This record gives sequence, C-alpha cells and structure tokens, in this order.
Amino acid sequence: QQKASAFPAIALDPPRGAQVIDACAAPGSKTSQMAAMMCNEGQIFAFDRDGRRLKTMMTLMQQRHVTCVEPAEKDFLKISFKDAKYRNVTHFLLDPSCSSSGMTAQPLTKPAEMQQLAKNQKEVILHAMRFPSCQRIAYSTCSVHEQENEEVVQD
Repeated sequence: QQKASAFPAIALDPPRGAQVIDACAAPGSKTSQMAAMMCNEGQIFAFDRDGRRLKTMMTLMQQRHVTCVEPAEKDFLKISFKDAKYRNVTHFLLDPSCSSSGMTAQPLTKPAEMQQLAKNQKEVILHAMRFPSCQRIAYSTCSVHEQENEEVVQD
C-alpha cells in the first residue's frame, strides 16, 4: 500500500490500552499500525466481510506478534451498538469499500455504483456514531471523488 494509507491510523491516534473498532480491517496494514501505536495493549475488534482477506490479515498479525486484535468475519453494519462487548469502544477506523479511483487505472465510475458506494460509506459512519462510548472516528477512502469523501461527511 502507499504511504498515504498510514494517515488514517495516525489521525485516529488510539491511545495505549484503547478499545478500537477497525470496521473494514483486511488486509490489516492499518490494524497492525494501530496495534503498534497502542503498544499491543487494549483491544482492536477487526471486522471484514471477506474471510480470505481476514486470514491474510491474521497471518500479518502473527508475523508482527500482534496479540490485541480480535478478528471477525462480519459486516460491521450488522454489529449491534448495544452489544455489551463493544460498550467501551472509543475509537473507530472506517475505511469502507470505495471506487478505488485513487489507486487504479480502472476505478468504478458508473453513477449507480458510485451512489451505492457513497450510501454504504455514510451508513458505516452513522453506525459508528451510534456506539455509546464513541469519541473519535477516522474515515478514509482511496477515492479522489468528492462524492465518496467530502459529500459523505458533510451531512
């Protein structure tokens, strides 16, 4: 990944011992970066819908001796903000699916696809805000489109 992919974790700045949700965690670069920032203390709940990518992430965690990550093959939007397990989560890293317009020569560009991506991105942000102890959210995409960035967070 590019160097810019390190900025969301730096912006989130989870303190040592924090409870964090990484909503779209795989392949795990940002997850392992946060674990290092937290001195491998606290807990990172790492969600991803893709089991194959999640396995890749867990291999990375093992290679880097990360023990504070709890992976789950789940859609973050299906995680209940009322679940007592997540009542102390204060920091949220949100890097949802996007058009990849900043990373690939053939990004998604169809208006209907872009609209659906933006809708999902907004849902992810609003869902994180429902968690009772939420203090800080870092939202990022690898898109250059305002529709997936500024317009998603303006409302």
